[in-house]
Amino acid sequence: MGSVMKFQIMLVLVCVMFTGPVASVELLGHTSQSGGKVLRLIRNDKLDLILPGAMRDNNVDMWIHVTRRGDPDPMVLQFGATYGYLVFTDLGDRIERAVFGGAGSVEKIDVRGSAAISRALSSYDAGYRMAEGYGDEVYGEFREFVAEHDPQTIAVNTSDWLAVADGISHSSYRKLVEILGPKYSERIVSAENVITDFVVRRTAREVTAQTNTLEISRQIVAEALSRIKPGVTTIREITWWAMEEAFKRGLSEYRTWSPGGIRVYYSEKSPPTTVPNSRWWIVHGDYAFQRGDFFAFNVGVRYMGFGTDTKTHAYILREGETGVPESIQYAFDQAIKGQWIMRDHIRVGMTGGEALDAVVSAMEKAGYIYTPFTNSSVGSSMMEDSPDQDYVIIQKALADTDKSGFYVDHHSFGNTGVVGPSLSPFRPDVHHLVIQENHIFAYEYAVHTNLPERPGFPMSINISNPQIVTGRGVEFLQPPNEKIVLIN
Repeated sequence: MGSVMKFQIMLVLVCVMFTGPVASVELLGHTSQSGGKVLRLIRNDKLDLILPGAMRDNNVDMWIHVTRRGDPDPMVLQFGATYGYLVFTDLGDRIERAVFGGAGSVEKIDVRGSAAISRALSSYDAGYRMAEGYGDEVYGEFREFVAEHDPQTIAVNTSDWLAVADGISHSSYRKLVEILGPKYSERIVSAENVITDFVVRRTAREVTAQTNTLEISRQIVAEALSRIKPGVTTIREITWWAMEEAFKRGLSEYRTWSPGGIRVYYSEKSPPTTVPNSRWWIVHGDYAFQRGDFFAFNVGVRYMGFGTDTKTHAYILREGETGVPESIQYAFDQAIKGQWIMRDHIRVGMTGGEALDAVVSAMEKAGYIYTPFTNSSVGSSMMEDSPDQDYVIIQKALADTDKSGFYVDHHSFGNTGVVGPSLSPFRPDVHHLVIQENHIFAYEYAVHTNLPERPGFPMSINISNPQIVTGRGVEFLQPPNEKIVLIN
């Protein structure tokens, strides 16, 4: 592979694909200073470009976002580490911004904290209000401010189904009601719809941040796979190496899927008779990769809160082998076909439920058997001594058939958890939400196929790549799953 031009992760998009054997790559990086500038840009653009529509499309006159010191807020990436009352009011021609409480000042608060929201406020609205401190004086000013604007609808960050919109504490909510008084507290509604639209309506800079996050993860994974020595390298060793590489690039967080981000689908060390009810073999960190192992490597970085949910599939060649065994290759081919079958059925303007029905129908028409789950069951049920109930569903559905089965979990993705429409049977709370322009989601599903050497124990291959839905349909932010990486 040719060398990759050095550049800052936040300035340039790259999408370098590798084919054939894994090669060494040069990693991207960023600094705290440059990262702070990018985060401020994202925050400003969200407030300037996204906030007005998020409020008006949900008929909200005023949005009060309540935070408190010592209680991390789910929206900290959007607003910084502020505390107090962040108030956004629709004045018709613009959204006025105000902060009441202990939000601090530009001079005293680090750029990653309250200063970010302060600068965003001042840059947009020269006459914004910012009252510091606590007590009757500030609360009185806050109460007068609300009364002056006389909002008919006040959205507050409380929700019974969306965690990111439920950051207010019980005592803070009671205090807010006390401050507003009976007249205005009766006008409070949940901010869940406003926050959903504010999060999922992505700016160009957010899409760039997500794309760069995926690219740096791809590079680390590619290098990690090239370092695996059969019979020697353990899961713990390769995971720690990847984590250290991420930290060297200046990334503050690192994400792995336990245990060690490894899912072993096929191994001579684990014949079906030893793990009769498991979609894949859960292994501990001391496990050394063996020849003949077919596995998914799911590790990644976090940047600006954006993460990865990408499974890279690899096979360790046995002595004398030049390619993947025919049965495994067939099962993998059956799995990756789903990306192209479902791609045309996920569109802007559809609800999550409508899109789920559409992709399921398309897969069934293509000859696949739907095996919907009621939960993801990737926790304790995936241990060797505990049956995976979802795998039992797969086994029953594919008994006495040569067809492949599938389940779908195209969940929303980004920097604030699972916020927005998701195409998943076990996420029904968000089926009513509409897919909007620049919807970032994990293009995730699994396909199960019986192997001649494993009758009754279908191999379930999980495919996952965060991608984006635009007005043109599903577009790829990163190379889709297409090949199994070969390790010699």
